[in-house]
Amino acid sequence: MIDFRYHIVSLIAVFLALALGLFLGSTTLQSTVTHNLKARADSVTGTNARLNTENDRLGNELKDAQDFLTAVAPYTVENRLAGQDVALIAAPGLPSDDAQGVQAALQQAGATVTAAVQLQSAYLDPTQDAELGGLAEQLKLPGHKLPNGSGATQASSELAAVLTAKPGTPPVAKVNVDATLTALEDGKFVSLAGDPPTHQAGMAVLMVPAPSSSTSQATATAQETILLDLVTQLRKTTTAFVVAGESVTPPVDGVLKAVQSDSTLSKAVSTVDLGDRQVDSDLTAGRITVVLTLADAGSGQPGDYGLGAHPPVPSPSTTP
Repeated sequence: MIDFRYHIVSLIAVFLALALGLFLGSTTLQSTVTHNLKARADSVTGTNARLNTENDRLGNELKDAQDFLTAVAPYTVENRLAGQDVALIAAPGLPSDDAQGVQAALQQAGATVTAAVQLQSAYLDPTQDAELGGLAEQLKLPGHKLPNGSGATQASSELAAVLTAKPGTPPVAKVNVDATLTALEDGKFVSLAGDPPTHQAGMAVLMVPAPSSSTSQATATAQETILLDLVTQLRKTTTAFVVAGESVTPPVDGVLKAVQSDSTLSKAVSTVDLGDRQVDSDLTAGRITVVLTLADAGSGQPGDYGLGAHPPVPSPSTTP
């Protein structure tokens, strides 16, 4: 018969062995784990330092490139649009300095910006369609036939007619131009930067923002339809027409893509992707491209230019 004290001694021996094993194991593992963690931390720190250095270098290169573009822009666009009249229209949501930057580039190119029009959010609001149609009917221009369609379509037809006209088209009387633009301003549908135009322009630039992620798909589709109606109307009244806007992130398409995909508009309207404001803070390259594209659009060969396009600008052989 095994003595009880033998059991006690055996149990104590087992526990001592376990304790010793845990102690030795933990100290050995701790050294290994600590070494591995430190090696990984050193590797991450080194990689992070290299990436920061590379990011700083690329940032400086981008700034230098932007400074260079800003410096050479006046020489690049000089006289490209000498003697031309251009109407500039900006859609709601477009940063004001985008429109101002393109207007400055047009003027540097020798163009006269006859009108700088900012569309207001009400213009793209489907619930305001009846009011827009009523205004269009009330302000119907002499000799101007309103198209069939929505109120926004009819208002866009009148807006295009008072801002732009092809050579040889009878001009719209100044009193009718003022009446139309004043009514649209009073209705909070548009606003003008500067004085009302004294005559219609032969060229036009429509600037559109990248679609907002906070806008529902239904609302975005309705707004896109209204802007495409305006594109259609401006196409009819201009000799050269460019739609320009900032880059969009797939799967969002936006107005630029819609124009490029339209079988009719793509044959008559040029588009320019101005770039991504989050990357290129001043979009100078895009503004230069707008001028070159507008100068080339009068040749009757529209194209899609700008960021990610091939070629990014019209061929020098076809640009005046």
